[in-house]
Amino acid sequence: MLDLDDDTIVALATPIGSSAISVIRISGKNSISTVENVFTSMKPGKKLENQSTHTIHLGYIVSENQNLLDQVLVSIFRSPLSYTGENMIEISCHGSYYIQQQILQLLIRKGIRLARPGEFTFRAFMNQKLDLSQAEAVADLIVSENKICHEISLQQIKGTLSNTIKSLRKKLLNFSSLLELELDFGEENVIFAKRSELFSFLQELEEILKDLIESFSLGNAIKKGIDVVIIGEPNVGKSTFFNQVIQEDRSIISHIQGTTRDCVEGKIILNGILFHFWDTAGIRKTQDPIEIMGVERTMKKIEESQVIFYIFDSSNKEKQKMISNIQEIHKKYPLKNIFVIANKSDLSPFYFHDFENFKSKIPYFFEISSKNYHEVKRVIHALSSLFLDKLKEKKIVVTQNRHYEALKLSLKELSLAHNAFHQGFSIDLVSIYLKEALRYLGEITGEITSEDILKNIFSKFCIGK
Repeated sequence: MLDLDDDTIVALATPIGSSAISVIRISGKNSISTVENVFTSMKPGKKLENQSTHTIHLGYIVSENQNLLDQVLVSIFRSPLSYTGENMIEISCHGSYYIQQQILQLLIRKGIRLARPGEFTFRAFMNQKLDLSQAEAVADLIVSENKICHEISLQQIKGTLSNTIKSLRKKLLNFSSLLELELDFGEENVIFAKRSELFSFLQELEEILKDLIESFSLGNAIKKGIDVVIIGEPNVGKSTFFNQVIQEDRSIISHIQGTTRDCVEGKIILNGILFHFWDTAGIRKTQDPIEIMGVERTMKKIEESQVIFYIFDSSNKEKQKMISNIQEIHKKYPLKNIFVIANKSDLSPFYFHDFENFKSKIPYFFEISSKNYHEVKRVIHALSSLFLDKLKEKKIVVTQNRHYEALKLSLKELSLAHNAFHQGFSIDLVSIYLKEALRYLGEITGEITSEDILKNIFSKFCIGK
């Protein structure tokens, strides 16, 4: 797959099965001439070979026996003005499975090969129509399940990440080249790269990479869906709150302690972001072996989640115990977003003698009655706003593990270069670190890559893309 051969390839670009229409995609130097041999235009004498790029033509696909297979629209995209950079044809036929297969088999008999997964996008990459990060964004766009993932993928395809990486790499390459010149003219003791500029640039570059790395936790969470775990002691209204959030009676509600013994999941989309809500077993000391397992699963789900909803009964007289529990959670999970919710406020408003001091230490505190959907809605609105605000702060959001790892390795090399430079080590050592940083940045866009990386990326694509 990794060799860009001269084969002309074909694949069904729409899902297999019956539909109104299907699209069959062909790419390669023989795509137009081959389709010409099986296409009869509605306009007598019209030849596809004579038609301009980005034009559409109505006619029939005809078999070797001159049997009409279907009435179709044929779209022409000439090199280099096509997705793959090669001559391309797209046949829009009726969506019968039989028709799809008849046309595909006819084209295969004419010498066209079935495309492998991701081969169209691979050719676009090899023909420099896309860089590697944009190609990966295409795959993300295909599987995007919500508005935000869709928008992030489109931004990546437009080149927001790749343009930033290429710009940084260009500047870094310039400094690295100047240092190489100094090494070449070492005996003359000539300085080409101003030390103050190099120092400032390394600092600036490290901050940019740190920001990109930091965006990954947000981007990865949004891509997969943000996990929100609902925790608290038994009978504080967790399941009622959970059911209100997802607008389903998913969790069983009872006055008996320990009713919820396993983690129950519900999904909702808020402002274009997918959230996975988890109702969990009440956290308490118990001798019941099944309930103990439920508490253990609750603790595991807390570790895996990005957001914690800690719910307590506002009428509970052990206020200091509640405060201690909340402080312990904040101390144990300082990097997680924690929402503290005083429930059952309709029965007894939350009161604590040092309430204002307590509230000031909690970024997200709500008094609600989980039976009142408007109050619940206020909480989930704050949740979605939190992540929308975080997205607005980030001009670029990294979503790929591969990019994240490459950015971390590049930052490590830059930090080593920075320290070596600051401590007065030789320029050749600094230069080695800069070259490694360049290599890792180049892997993101595909300027430097390996067959293993390409095989891993494009094998995950669907056939026809």
